[in-house]
This record gives sequence, C-alpha cells and structure tokens, in this order.
Amino acid sequence: MFKQLWIFEIISLCTVAGRLNQNPEPHSTTTCEEFERHAKFDPQAIVDSMWKIVYFWSNTTEVRPIIFSLVSKKRLVRFKAVVEALDPHLQIEWHRAVVMMEPRPGVQALFIDAGTPGAFRAVIKVEQRDKVRPHPEPLLKFADLRLKLVERYLGMMCCEDLTAFVLARVNELPSTEEGCIAAASYLGLSGLGGRSYLYLNRLRTEL
Repeated sequence: MFKQLWIFEIISLCTVAGRLNQNPEPHSTTTCEEFERHAKFDPQAIVDSMWKIVYFWSNTTEVRPIIFSLVSKKRLVRFKAVVEALDPHLQIEWHRAVVMMEPRPGVQALFIDAGTPGAFRAVIKVEQRDKVRPHPEPLLKFADLRLKLVERYLGMMCCEDLTAFVLARVNELPSTEEGCIAAASYLGLSGLGGRSYLYLNRLRTEL
C-alpha cells in the first residue's frame, strides 16, 4: 500500500486542538523555495549524533531522538527488496540514495538525492507493529523534502504541505522558548502556529 502523508506521523496533536496556538509570529510562512535558497547540506555532518525536534510547524511530530545514518550497500539492498515487493512499478533512483532516517523502531525513511543541495525524495517504510499478528505488510509513503544545516541546527521541510521541523543534537537542546525560536530563525523558518518541544512537554504534562 502506498500513501503520501506527513513525514512525522507519530504523535497526534489534534486531540488537544484549541490549546496548541502559542503567540502567533508576525511573519508569513516560509515557502519551500525560500527555505532551500543557498542551502548547504553535508550528510556526513548529521550522522555523528542523535537528534531531537525542538520546534515544528505540523499537526504531528516525533518526541523520541532521531537517528541518521549513511546508507550501506547491504542495507540498501534489503530496503529496496521490501519496497519492490510491495510495488514493483515504482521508479526510484536507488543509486542516488544517501541517508537513512529512523525516527523510531519500525520506521525508516530513505533519502534519495534530488540533484540540488539539500533536496531529497524520501521513501518512507512504516511497519504496522501495532496491528494484530500476523502484521500487515508495511506502508510506503513518499515525501518531497528539503534539508538544511546551519551552525548546529538541522532544518527539514516537506514541500507538499510546508510542514517544517527544527532539530538539534540531543546534548545541545535549547532550554528556553526564546532559544527554540532563535534556532528556527537561524534556519530561515517562520510562520504561524510554530510550537516548541518545551511547549509540547508542558502540554503532555497537563494532560
């Protein structure tokens, strides 16, 4: 089965709608074209650490640390075999695979180089581990992504819906709302409805 959905579809915030709006920023939403302008991205620079989302514009996010790794030939062969068994007609440039992202066990996103710095087509495989055994076949999704590394912060934007995420290494997390917003500013991200991981932590505690 193939779907095109949010890059992070793990923690749903819709159940607490009406409580999610922080003070709105007086800026228009950053577009994908604006975000990728003058983008610099080196895959080698993100695989040395675990990362955490510290600010996001999305109805879903991921609260666990996220792992990035370079794609070995053996791992690519295994991933390709699963995808092609599910849909042999997909035309994927496997030779352009660069990075694997694992936001949590059972979820893998393979980033295919789209030809310009920081531009990727993501093939996302989601195992349905929450279903009754025998588990159904994995779900496949596509996402048109842009990644940008500025100083110690990593930015990720999904061009289909303009959802965006700011990530920092787990040992370098901003400790204040102002620090989270500053991290987004470093990456050139702005817009209404942005939320920090600190805000999400408070919200989850209240629930």
